[in-house]
Order: sequence, then C-alpha cells, then structure tokens
Amino acid sequence: MKRFLLATALGFGVLLGAAWAQRAPSAAYDNSRKMSLKGVVTRIDWVTPSAFFSVNIQDANGTVANWAVEFGNPLDLEKDGWKRTALNIGDVVSVDGIPARDTRRQVLATSIVLAKTGAKLFTAKAKAAAKGKSQPAPRWPDGHVRLGPPPGKKGYWGPPSSTVLVDSTAGNISMNRDGLLNNILDADKVAPFQPWAKAAYEYRQRTLFKDDPYNRCMPPGGVRHFQSPQGFQFVEQPEVGRVLILLGGGDRNWRIVYTDGRPVGNKEDLVLAYYGTSVGHWEGDTLVVDTVGFNEKFWFSNGGLPHTESLHLTERFTRTDLNTLRYQVTVDDTKTYTRPWTGGWTIQWVPDEEIQEYFCEENAESTFIRN
Repeated sequence: MKRFLLATALGFGVLLGAAWAQRAPSAAYDNSRKMSLKGVVTRIDWVTPSAFFSVNIQDANGTVANWAVEFGNPLDLEKDGWKRTALNIGDVVSVDGIPARDTRRQVLATSIVLAKTGAKLFTAKAKAAAKGKSQPAPRWPDGHVRLGPPPGKKGYWGPPSSTVLVDSTAGNISMNRDGLLNNILDADKVAPFQPWAKAAYEYRQRTLFKDDPYNRCMPPGGVRHFQSPQGFQFVEQPEVGRVLILLGGGDRNWRIVYTDGRPVGNKEDLVLAYYGTSVGHWEGDTLVVDTVGFNEKFWFSNGGLPHTESLHLTERFTRTDLNTLRYQVTVDDTKTYTRPWTGGWTIQWVPDEEIQEYFCEENAESTFIRN
C-alpha cells in the first residue's frame, strides 16, 4: 500500500517513498534518534491504521522541504479526545518525534503543539491498565464461565500484557514490543528453531521486518491477532456449538471455533487459511482450542517467527476473573521447530465499550522533496 502526501514546493524533483502500511514502529523509525520540526500543515490523512499529516519546513536559506508526520491510530486518537477537526491545513505546528530509519522525510510524533494557541494536541502515551477491585468471572445460568460480557453489559478484551511470543523456558530476552531483538545473538533463545527457521528468523530481524505480509494489510493469522492493540471479543453460541472470535485488528476478520464435538481435522482435507480450522472443548473453566490447516502467507507472530503448513496450535483461554484472561499457546510444527514449545500472556477486559472496527486502508505515504 503506498501513501502519497503531496508536497507543495516548486522547482524540485519528486521522490516516492516505499510503503509500510502498518509496519512495526521500531522497524520503521530509529528510536535512538530524536528530532524537532516546525512548519505549516499542507495535508491531513485521517485513516487507519495510522493517521498522517504533512508539513512544509523552511530552513535558514529559505529552502522548503515537505515532511510526513505519523501520529497514531485514529481510533485511539478519538478515544483520547482528538478529533479530525483539531488540526487544519494552514496551521503551524511544532513536532517532536522519532525520524525514519531510512532517508525519507518522515517522523513518528511523540508530541504535537499548535503554534497559535500553544495547545498540546497530542502526546504519545502508554495505555493504562484496568483499575478497580477484581470481580468474579461472569457465568452462564448452567454455571459455565462466560468469555464475553456479563448479561446486559458491553465490553471486549483489550491489549495483551506482552506483544511477543517466546518459549516459556527461554528466560529473559531483551526485545521491544514489536519483537525486535536488542541482540541478534539471542535468537537461539526465542524458540527451538530448525536450522532453516533460525536463518529465516534472523533475516527477518536484520531486515527490520521489511517483507512482513502484515505490512500489506494481510490478515494477522496464528496468534498474532491476539497481539493487536485493537483487541478482540468472543461471541459464544452454545446452541449451535461454536464460538466466534471477532478481531479489532485485521480488517474486521473473525475466527470460528467449533465446540460441537467434531474431531480436529487433517490438514490434507482442509482448505488452508490464515486462521486455520479450529475445534474447541472445555476443560473446567478453560476453553482449549486445537487449530490446524494454516497457509504460509503470513507471519504467525510479531517478531518474524516462521512456520509451515504443518503448524498446529493448541490454545488455552482461561478467564480467572472479570478483568483477566490468561492466554497460553503451544506451538507444534516439526518442520520448523525441533520440539513443541509454549508461551503466553494475560489480556485485560475493557468494560462498557464496543470493539471498534479497524481497517488497514490505503492512504498516503510520504512523497518528499529531494534538495
């Protein structure tokens, strides 16, 4: 997907930037550097997954350059009270941010201030965890735990406690929330790779996930849809023997988990898909889901973990109280890993809200001026 923010300067050649529709921020931007900009807003692109605006920056010699500024997902911005009308073409803004890793004139904003009023329109911040005294998990009339909201209420499962998947026996591995290792020599610890899989993983790390299909708005299959900040929700339909999993991130995608007692399918008999074919059963208050039938057109986790069509995931969803869901997954892919391995995280309940529909849209990437 290419985004085109049109510059408004004269007399220079135009260079098109390559696309990163929803690329991991740490792969696109250099967190070791900071920069500040001040200029006139020339265009606003208010679309998911990332809103952009462009500004004309004039240096001491009078030379004008156009910069693209990425400043967040509109869904989150609106929750924080910033509407599309808060910024207009012609406004002068001061921007603090993180520059792109490559040569494009692009920055990820950490702060945006409107010059005429001094109002701070935006400050990057982490999401706050749910507060309040824990309450018991809601239950159906037969005593079975509910994975969705209590009767008459709304809510969904929000951002996870961890956005990376590693072997639970790995110990402490230094990486960021996108799964980018601080030290590539730690690759051996992440998972029990087959030699080819380790090489593929290291290549994806070294190239900053440039080939990630998710960058092109492909569905986040495997466990990746549970690593999304947009969250997800369960719709339980015991009368027809299934559970629907509706995804906040991934272009309004969904999964079907059959709970009608059917056996786990054979890969050879299935149409291979991004989310595979899922069969679940209950073990007490834990929903256990076996999924096979994955295709190889996606990366099944943040950070570039590889897989083949032999991938078999066993997921365990346990609601320990109203606000907490414990997620555990066992990865079994003998063509990629030397043994099955397990990882997981917890997920917090977002009460009294509906999950918002998320679309990975084609919008503007920076078109900038070469001096």
